[in-house]
Amino acid sequence: MAKQTKRIEDLEIWDDFMFGVVMQKKELCKPLLEMILQVKIKDIKYLELQKTIRNRYDAKGIRLDVFVDDGEETVYNIEIQTTNQKNLPKRIRYYRGMIDLNILEKGRDYSQLKKSYVIFICNYDPFKRGQCIYRFENLCTDDPELKLGDDAVAIIVNPYGNNDAEMGKGFSSFMEYLRSGKVTDAYTELLADEVDSVRSSEEWRREYMLLIERDRENQDIGEKRGAKKTSYKNAENLFKNGATYDLVRKSISRDDLSDEELKNIYDSVMHMI
Repeated sequence: MAKQTKRIEDLEIWDDFMFGVVMQKKELCKPLLEMILQVKIKDIKYLELQKTIRNRYDAKGIRLDVFVDDGEETVYNIEIQTTNQKNLPKRIRYYRGMIDLNILEKGRDYSQLKKSYVIFICNYDPFKRGQCIYRFENLCTDDPELKLGDDAVAIIVNPYGNNDAEMGKGFSSFMEYLRSGKVTDAYTELLADEVDSVRSSEEWRREYMLLIERDRENQDIGEKRGAKKTSYKNAENLFKNGATYDLVRKSISRDDLSDEELKNIYDSVMHMI
């Protein structure tokens, strides 16, 4: 079943397009990073809105919600996560690897990899520990005081934790906004105003519709590739079980496998027999 597409007027901060657009405002993104990391950041620069990273044409690509650089050898990726698919740790691992491959140009030394923060803001508690912040760095299991020092940090934000007050009033207000949409300070007021602005913007409406159309096209391409792969396996199995070329040709559409493709499969199977 095709996924129901929201109208831009119905998008909320939990929708990745809305979150990515809103965070294009430096005065919203930089304070958010500072609240989550509990550090002051001198400045940030934007690398690309909804940046897509794909290192091979057939590899699983990722589209980053927010991807920024502080100009001091650190990059930050912030993602909104609304569905608990039980794969968050592996997803973070994949994102981190793809980001590193994108950063490190061919021929450059590994020491030139920038420090990276991969931050997922979830609308559920993935670990059921009641924490608002889960921070992960690579440590030695035999000596927990020994850090690997790979400069890779993963942070998961859970607005339903019970210790948001420990992170400061601003962070606590942001958690309340995520939970209920309630505006309680200057930052969340700016955030809510920007969400309303995006909803009514014709420019962002066009961008949103273009993104939806690209996603649909990519889905169609994926479905066609899946159909071709299935047809390839079916043809191969039929030939292995003694079916004639003409019989297989009649059973598989030329839209899925051309005559040349089917002949190549036939020749390959006959060569193995």
